Amino acid sequence: MFLLVKWYLDVITDEGAALIGYAARLRWGRFRLGFASVLHAAPGAPPRESATIRGVESPRMDDGALSWRNSALGVRGEWHGEAPAIRRTLMATPDGDIRWTCRMPRARATVQWNGGELTGRGYVESLRLTIPPWRLPFSTLRWGRHVSDRHSVVWIDWSGTDRRGWAWIDGAEAPLESFTDAGAPRLEGGRELRLTDSRDIRDRPVLSAISELVPRFARRLAGPLGRMHEHKLLDRSTLLEAGQPLDQGWTLHEVVTW
Repeated sequence: MFLLVKWYLDVITDEGAALIGYAARLRWGRFRLGFASVLHAAPGAPPRESATIRGVESPRMDDGALSWRNSALGVRGEWHGEAPAIRRTLMATPDGDIRWTCRMPRARATVQWNGGELTGRGYVESLRLTIPPWRLPFSTLRWGRHVSDRHSVVWIDWSGTDRRGWAWIDGAEAPLESFTDAGAPRLEGGRELRLTDSRDIRDRPVLSAISELVPRFARRLAGPLGRMHEHKLLDRSTLLEAGQPLDQGWTLHEVVTW
């Protein structure tokens, strides 16, 4: 049996410094693995990343706040949601399913890491996958989130032998129409994101971090997932409706191919 439960958490300061955290647990037959990582991207500096397979815990909800910590990474954060959660089964097949929960489409977050602190707007989601990634009927995945003081936009789009796409504005589904050259979604009703000041914060094979920590397991995965590549970007973003700006915030988005 294959089971992957993955959490994604982020915070971006007003100045554009971002911290992204991952906490995942994998069960594949008799194999068990916990994995956590932190990626920090500050303006004018190269991104810094650390990862561990020790002390991996999932985030916890308590009285409306979500907290996450990992002592091996020296990270501790808290997110306070400002918008309702979004839940969707993205795929259900006899081989398994993909269950996605956007726990906090828009949040206020404070994270301590490496002796510093980041406070700003944040986002949290979790994914439960029981279909092995190499059996998924798509080979390109687009994902992104825009968060500001007033609005949130989230999108998921995949293509291959199967093509599907979703987007939500402030928790309400807004059908995807297309993407701009910069990778921002155009949505039904004349709404779209305008991206500026784009920065690459990750552009590499997906297995890079795992191969350093668990070489034997990485070699086992290298066959089905060896070509998987991720390109993650951070942009200043403006939400437009009929060409008129509604707000300004920050967008994190990525394209994963295999």
